[in-house]
Amino acid sequence: MDLWIIVIALLIIAIGLMVWSFYKQDNGEKVQEEFEELSLQWLQEINHLKKRVLMLESELNIQSEELPLSDKVHDVLRKHVVTLYTQGIAVEEISSQTRLSEKTIKSVIDDYVLEA
Repeated sequence: MDLWIIVIALLIIAIGLMVWSFYKQDNGEKVQEEFEELSLQWLQEINHLKKRVLMLESELNIQSEELPLSDKVHDVLRKHVVTLYTQGIAVEEISSQTRLSEKTIKSVIDDYVLEA
């Protein structure tokens, strides 16, 4: 008899926890979106600084080696460029929003088109 009471109590607790889990808000997606937004902001700032360094190098006639595309464009920024492209936004506008060169944006778009 005592065993059945324990089983029923555990069953009620399990059902209660399942119902509670459905109503509990999942903050994982919100945290991930905030992280992606922060990553995008940092990447834009880094790209802006790289452009400033390139301008200084050109003024001082210093040659720098070009990094491969995979090192220059992070996945989050790449996804952002593709999203803007699929929304029909012009390359120039994407360039101004992401602070990437038009050449880099065209390369990302070409990679996206080839994958599709």
